[in-house]
Amino acid sequence: MNRNDAPTARDEWLGELLRELYVPEHRPEFHRELRRRLAAESDAACRRARRRWGLPVGAVAAAGAAIAVVAIGVPRTHRTPGVAGPQPASAAVVKAQLRHALNTLRNLSGVLVASGPAQGTTSRWRFWIDAAGDLRLDGPTAGDVSTYDASSGVVRSAQHSASIGGPTLFYAERTGVAPGPPDQGPPTWLLPDDFAAYVRAALSAGDPRVRELTFEGRPAWQLEVTTVPNSIAPELSGDAFQITVDEQTGLPVRVLERKHGALLRELRIEQVTANTTLAADTFALAFPAGAEVMRSDDGFDRVSLADATRVVGYQPLVPAWVPAGYELAQADVARDSARTGKEGGNPPSRMVVSLSYRRGLDQFLVTMRLRGTGTWTDPLASPEGFVDHPQVVTLASGALAGAAAQLVVSPNTTPHLWAQTDRLVVTVGGDLSRGELVKIAGSLG
Repeated sequence: MNRNDAPTARDEWLGELLRELYVPEHRPEFHRELRRRLAAESDAACRRARRRWGLPVGAVAAAGAAIAVVAIGVPRTHRTPGVAGPQPASAAVVKAQLRHALNTLRNLSGVLVASGPAQGTTSRWRFWIDAAGDLRLDGPTAGDVSTYDASSGVVRSAQHSASIGGPTLFYAERTGVAPGPPDQGPPTWLLPDDFAAYVRAALSAGDPRVRELTFEGRPAWQLEVTTVPNSIAPELSGDAFQITVDEQTGLPVRVLERKHGALLRELRIEQVTANTTLAADTFALAFPAGAEVMRSDDGFDRVSLADATRVVGYQPLVPAWVPAGYELAQADVARDSARTGKEGGNPPSRMVVSLSYRRGLDQFLVTMRLRGTGTWTDPLASPEGFVDHPQVVTLASGALAGAAAQLVVSPNTTPHLWAQTDRLVVTVGGDLSRGELVKIAGSLG
């Protein structure tokens, strides 16, 4: 790949494969053989791509809506030398395709439908999101609206009360909203929150069972992901997910959650539209004149990195390396913010810095806060009832060199790494692989 070109899904795929390999000491002829094999694979992939896709750019329909996408040359199947016939699609290919689709989108809209025996009913949310992080959610009840303006850090909502019922709408405005976890950020674009966790399961599963199928007339992949049910409410929590990913767009379009083979719930995306011209007021919500609005301030302010030092009294840790395409979108500080961790069990968060990096619809955050006194647990731990199994990684470089960081990649929380210094508690979390989390943390300085 030319160093000036944007990374393609095939580059992402190769990266996934290489990051997941155990790498022993190299033989003297290693690099020569690697170059030969990569060149051979490149030629083969190009031939397969020409046979399968034809022209590199095309318009495809997704759930009845037209989406313009780049039809990249990732083959549906691969062949193992000496084995006849197509093999199941590699999990790395699926994950790379999904990442590629999400991080090349400028905006996305559609309808999320949640149903199933465990739901007791069918709920629908219409959503809009753009690459800046702006968000609008309509539903599930007619008249319910939530918006997030990423440039100002303001969430506005008009919601019916589930407990009171009736036609009354309650209005609220949150200012000073953090860019994201472990601090309380904006509402997620895929509701309920569980759905985002299912998608992360597809990205983070080490080697899920992947098979090819046709979904609503289009080629797709189906990932089989097993998990441990919630210990507090096991009857409402599944032990397996089936995640269907549209092959051409890389978007997850259906998730089935099962318990002992029985269906608990289904989540699917319909009427998907991408990279369209959105109305100027898509992410705005005006309250009626005279409406009573509950107002709150989460305490975060948008600042420059230079001003962040002045506010918090220490120099923020900034990554010297980020994955290709990611850029610093915003830096926020808060003198105080809500407690973090399982059930908010950590000490108070003081002098917090939150750095948000974005690449299309993907985001990751680097956060730090004063350690103070008291015992800290994982600020990004899975919810109560789920047990994480962190991998301890000793960082070898950067400001955290020598720190024993805890790395968690789980379907129940954001993939993340966290560590402590004598003064700070630091997290790195978001749409990242294990290798990327460790490399970013090791580059902080």
